[in-house]
Amino acid sequence: MSNRTTLRDVAKATGVSITTVSLVLNNHPTRVSEEKRELIKRKASELNYVPNQTARSLVTKRSMLLALLVPDIENLFFASLAKEIEDECSTDGYSLIIANSNDSKNTERQLLQQFEARNIDGLFLIPSSESTKDSTDLRSEVAQMSCPVVLTDRLVREQWCDAAGSDNYQGGQLAARLFVEAGHTHIACISGRHDNGNAEARKAGFVDELGKNHITIDPQLDCYGAYRFDGGYQTADRILDSGATAVFCCNDLMALGFSKRAEERNLSIPEDISLIGYDNVLNSLGIASNLTTIDQDIPQLAKSCHAYMMNRIKQKASKLSPAPWLNDPQTSLLKPKMIIKGSVRTVK
Repeated sequence: MSNRTTLRDVAKATGVSITTVSLVLNNHPTRVSEEKRELIKRKASELNYVPNQTARSLVTKRSMLLALLVPDIENLFFASLAKEIEDECSTDGYSLIIANSNDSKNTERQLLQQFEARNIDGLFLIPSSESTKDSTDLRSEVAQMSCPVVLTDRLVREQWCDAAGSDNYQGGQLAARLFVEAGHTHIACISGRHDNGNAEARKAGFVDELGKNHITIDPQLDCYGAYRFDGGYQTADRILDSGATAVFCCNDLMALGFSKRAEERNLSIPEDISLIGYDNVLNSLGIASNLTTIDQDIPQLAKSCHAYMMNRIKQKASKLSPAPWLNDPQTSLLKPKMIIKGSVRTVK
């Protein structure tokens, strides 16, 4: 196994000092010709030189590591968001660590402590459902961290930290309007969780918009599926047996479970029942390509979070205050949009 190439090796191969090599490879000003600069970069590439990040961090006081804490990495929305955030971070030379809290407040607290010990430069935090209901403890824990924190996707009522998410209430409204315009009045809803802020907002927007059109949901058709495939699958029989003509699932995975059960019963969508999902994460995988769904613009959400993070990291470097990311917090609330496919039909 060959030894790791060092700055000294590149300097020896190009006939310049180690300092010059370091300045050139880090794109800092130095008095060398353009020809010599290109030679240094070429030799570094030929020798497979890779910067020693540990050594660099001792000088720059930056680890070039960012972290993302998600409540459920098996959820396709969070997996898609993680990929987009990772792509954004890489454009600025950062690596991303991803950890899963299992939507547990206690696990969330433990992971925050572990991240602090890893000396990360910043944290994208998707809070647990419990923390979104009462963020008092979370706020205290974030205040003790030595790096910027950006609340991601799941927002809290009190604005104490930079945050970016989607207008879930408006997303629910969009789903209701489409059903109303299509003539549906016997409508079911499969929400995520009782204690999840995003799920409650989607359902509230949906129910309120139906109410404006004098439509109510039968309590028997007001279901919860925990954002899981099985959640949509297990509640499908109750809805299908009720004679409902339309169902709104608060994420695509539950919609997929619902449609699977309908298929097993030789029922088709939308001929027998119309269906709307949420997130728009299945079409890109070639799954449920006919599903009408609400898109949250995951790429833009990642860009917004990343922009907040880079701004706060710069503020920290300028030492404007001990924890500048807790001052003058900003929030971006993205507008969702309806992606109309073929899973909703008009009724007479």
